[in-house]
Parts: sequence; C-alpha cells; structure tokens
Amino acid sequence: MPIIPHKFRNHIVSPETEILILGTFNPDVPNGPTFFYGRPRNYLWRLLPGCWALPSLKNGTLQDKQGFMAEYKIDFADVIHSVLVPEDQVNNLLDTYIDDKVQERKEIITLISSLKKLKAIYFTRKTFTDIPNIHAMILAIQNYCRQNAIRFCLLETPARFTNDEKQQMWINTINIQHNCCQV
Repeated sequence: MPIIPHKFRNHIVSPETEILILGTFNPDVPNGPTFFYGRPRNYLWRLLPGCWALPSLKNGTLQDKQGFMAEYKIDFADVIHSVLVPEDQVNNLLDTYIDDKVQERKEIITLISSLKKLKAIYFTRKTFTDIPNIHAMILAIQNYCRQNAIRFCLLETPARFTNDEKQQMWINTINIQHNCCQV
C-alpha cells in the first residue's frame, strides 16, 4: 500500500499568522489542487474574502491568494500529514475513509505554539460522525486553544456549495465573532 503525503507538506505557515484555517488533508495526487482549498467544488476562496466584502479569489492566481493571506494575516494547515491506502483508493478524499488510514499526523499543537501572534483557529468542518480519529485530533487542538486563550471555532464547510446564508455564517464567526461553534 502506498503512503500518500500531503500535497502542501512543504508549506511554511507565516510567523505573522493571526488566523489559522485548519482542514483535514490534501493528497499529493496528479491533477490535484495547486493550493489549499483549490478543488473545483470548494468555495473557501469566495467565502473567506467575502468576510471582508472583497471579491472572490476562487479563480485568482496563487499570487493573489498569497497577497490576501499576507494582508489579513491568514494561513492554512491540515491535521493529516500522510495516509496509507490501497493503490485503488489513492483518490478517495472522504474523511470517513481516511480517518483510520492516517500514517502521520501534522504536529498542529507544535505549530500553534510557535505562532506568537495567533489569535484564532477555524476548522472547516462542523460534524464528526464516523471520523473518531480526526475528532480526537480536533478535540486536542481545541483544548490547547482554550488553555492558551486562542479562539477556536468550527466553520461550515466551504465545500460543495455557497450561498448568502453560508457567507453570513462565515462573517459572523470570523469578523463579527458572534458565532463560535465548538466540538
């Protein structure tokens, strides 16, 4: 069985990061996205700039996205570093499938502790049905954040669709800080 590493395993989170967006895993497979949340049916790059009433970066260049990240002090990480899956399942991206196939976790708490300007972490998932291992990782991160006065909230997934209601939920959580769904 092949070990599938994270596509952006060499991404270095900026030490200036104030907002860290956490996801689960981006496999390093042919024809995969060129950056975090870059799959065709993922709308993070529309929702996140929309929190500041900015135009969508969904079809923006990597340079445009990195400029936005630098200006708003936002960066990205995923909790899984690699998975071990059968050859015929290397394109299976479902969290419910990879939950028990994690070969190596990313040391998120070590990362968080190194980010001295970090104010908030947002995990792009609100449900944990059938993913007990990912759930345990997120609980540990949430507990660390509580102990270190770092805001930790769950966000409605940016995948599959976007609409005004989802955009408002993101604004309420990230900008207004009115909502904060927790594990």
